[in-house]
Amino acid sequence: MTNLSPVTIERIIEAMRGFDVELEKVGDDSGVASANLNDIPVTFAVLGSVFIVRADVVTDQTLNAADPTLYLAANQVNSISFGARATIVDRTENLIVRTERDVPIAAGMNDAQLAASVRGAVDAVLSAQDAITVTAGDLAELRKQVEAELDAAEEK
Repeated sequence: MTNLSPVTIERIIEAMRGFDVELEKVGDDSGVASANLNDIPVTFAVLGSVFIVRADVVTDQTLNAADPTLYLAANQVNSISFGARATIVDRTENLIVRTERDVPIAAGMNDAQLAASVRGAVDAVLSAQDAITVTAGDLAELRKQVEAELDAAEEK
């Protein structure tokens, strides 16, 4: 039987070192660390029975623009992807694309399980960020095409 150890932020930091990524612990007693991966700020947190990997990307779009494209893109990504959840945070001046994955850790993990789980979570949140960008671009192009067709129909 494999010995399972409690998952701590220190063990997550060590697992990420195995991928040549140095996490910076936030505070002395917190279960939070962060790193910049592919120019995206990524946060790692141990919260009770789960660890969370979260990527936040601040966009140029403001809430006042009333453009639903990012919301629709997040909905589309969530409907076809099980790797990470995508949400749009609209509590700041500019919208934030947030992708997040939580991993159950209540039973503990051995080092190999933890490394695989951390890698999978990081890959999922970064892939979801990429998917939001592509999907939002596709939706914006579709919107332009529909608006052009409506404008052409009105001119007739």
